[in-house]
Amino acid sequence: MIIEIDTASETPIYTQLVYQIKLGLVRGKLKPGDSLPSVRSLAGDIGINLHTVNKAYKALVGEGIVEQVKKGYQISEQTPPDISDEYLETFKEQLFDLLIDAKVFDIDVTTLLGEMEDRLKGDVEND
Repeated sequence: MIIEIDTASETPIYTQLVYQIKLGLVRGKLKPGDSLPSVRSLAGDIGINLHTVNKAYKALVGEGIVEQVKKGYQISEQTPPDISDEYLETFKEQLFDLLIDAKVFDIDVTTLLGEMEDRLKGDVEND
């Protein structure tokens, strides 16, 4: 799996890493039970701090997407992972805020969702 980090982005690097791993899972490049690179290895491969990788892995563990095992980290065997009520409420609020913007700017949400589904599948170049 190729991890692409944009160091010029305003999005924190650990957040980008979390979403790159989630995207790998969605696209089938990562499967339940797959081992993730060690913290040291991944940090060296993409040129970021060890603590940044560790923070991303811990966030994924907290979401139930990744589990810590004897030899590092792996994608959780439980699919889909359980979502906490707190996380679900946060997700709903964020989505609601986006829908407000969509209405304000007259964005066709149905078309946009189709485009985003294609992007999730990797059918669009702007990944």
